[in-house]
This record gives sequence, structure tokens and C-alpha cells, in this order.
Amino acid sequence: MTNKMLPILLTTTAGALAAAPFASAVPLYASGQLLIPGDPDIPFGQPGHDDSRENYVFEIDSETGVATPISPVTTGLPAGLGATEDTLYGWSGNELKTVDPVSGVTSSAGPATAFSATGFDVTADGVGFGMTNGDDQLFQVDLTTGDAVTVGAAGLVNDALSDAGEVDPDAFIISLGSVGDLLYGIDLSTDSLLEIDPNDGTADVIGTLGSVDLVGNGIFSGYAGLTGVDEDGDGEFESLFGIVNFINPAGPDGSVRLGGIARFDLDDASWDLVGLNEQVIFFGLASAPVPEPASLALLGLGGLAMLRRRK
Repeated sequence: MTNKMLPILLTTTAGALAAAPFASAVPLYASGQLLIPGDPDIPFGQPGHDDSRENYVFEIDSETGVATPISPVTTGLPAGLGATEDTLYGWSGNELKTVDPVSGVTSSAGPATAFSATGFDVTADGVGFGMTNGDDQLFQVDLTTGDAVTVGAAGLVNDALSDAGEVDPDAFIISLGSVGDLLYGIDLSTDSLLEIDPNDGTADVIGTLGSVDLVGNGIFSGYAGLTGVDEDGDGEFESLFGIVNFINPAGPDGSVRLGGIARFDLDDASWDLVGLNEQVIFFGLASAPVPEPASLALLGLGGLAMLRRRK
């Protein structure tokens, strides 16, 4: 990405902040990968000639979108993330995981289940949800045991896509995030934002089919993660943030990693770009609700909360 492009893209930041005048910056957490380009002047076969990729847990400023690695280089990070006040969770393959953001260590938090998913989130009241990759089945996860049960019927998101005009829909809900009493997911097959009822799995398309990808005349792609964010400090998620991993200024052959953070409009599925991180792509995205004062005091007695970055 050239330096000339950055000021053009970052003009959307002002729009994002203007939409939430009382918002304050909160930390978001992402699993992601940093690309370190190789140096073609180094001889072939020698260290530094080839590109290298390093995986980290990132902390992201919700106001600027700037991401900072807070773990060592690590492996095995989940593609889907969610968080409570003191724990970062992930869904990897078909089971619940916990992630230590400081060490980058991922640990099993429950048994293997029948549900394979990349779309995963934890609601502000501490309930996990996922959407399977195969039959588009919403499921609910008990964070204390890792056990999961179905919610509603499989394929209800396909019904929503069909109602919105998609012929023979085949949804791929790559990401889930929660705001208020509802879940939101991005369908990668149509680049659409869906609103999903966590009680029965029924869904509706927000805006029109493909609205997510219409921002910037379709030059953005890679919507791998969503999360609800508590910007006003009331302990509830009222804003939806997501990941935009690539810009394609000259089409697919010109794809550039940018690790963008977006703030979504839940009325029409449009979004504003909050900030960029060059040579980064994110996988999962999470935000912890702001603790109630009493809870915060208890956490203080026990040491720093896991999700607060060590200074």
C-alpha cells in the first residue's frame, strides 16, 4: 500500500467518531498475523530473503484502530473469539478454548462437540454462540463446561438470504458479534450482514444483499471477525465492530493486507473505517464488557484482569 493511499482511507475515521460523540476508546482483542516481507536483495535461500508470517494476540484501540501485539509469537490461535470481563475465549475447530493474551497460550476449555465453526462470540451476559460452517446451525455454548446445544433449525440464515433475493443461497457465516439482545453475522458468500435471534436462530438481512462489500466501491474484503463493543461504559454492547483484512485497489491481483477495523451501521450494513494496520490480517475479534464497579473492585483484589494489557 502506498503512502498516498493512507490519507484517503483514513478520512472515514472522522465519520466513525462523529457517529458516536460520547464514545470512549476501549481495548479490542484479535488473533492475527503479521507479514514481514522478504528482502529480494538477500540471496535466495538465505534468512530474510523470503516473506515470513508471525501470529500474535493483538490489542486494538477502538478509537484509532491501531493494533499492538501483546503476546509473543505464537501458534494455534482460534479463528473465532469472544470475551467476558476476565477471560478471552475462542472457538477452534469444534471446541471451546481459552486464550491467555499475554502468553499467547491457547488451552482447551471443554470437550470436542459436533459443531465446527469460525463464527463465534460471547454475549455481554456471558453466553457463547457459534454458527457451523457446514449446515449453518446456530448453537449455544456453556462457558463453564464447553458443552454446546443447537438453537433453532439448521439453515435459517439461508432462508433470510432467500427472502432478500439470493437464488439458491449457501451461507457461510464467517463471523458473529452481539449487540443488545441480538447476534450479527457476516455471510461471506454474499458479503451481507445478518441479524440473528439467539433464541430461535431466525435471521434477517440488514440493508440489502452485498451491502457490506459496497463500501469503497467494493475494494475491501476479508470480513473475518465481528464483536459487540461497550463504548459508553454501561456494561452492554451497543456498537458493532468488525475486521476488514484486504484492499484490492487494482482488483484481486492487487490485494494488499491492511488489517482494518470497521464500525458498522446496524440500519443499513454500511461501515466506517476506524483505522488500518499494514501487513496485518486479523482472524477473530473480541471485546469484553465494562465491569460493574463492584466487579472491577473484586478483580483488582485478585490482580490485573487477564484482558487488561500489562503495562
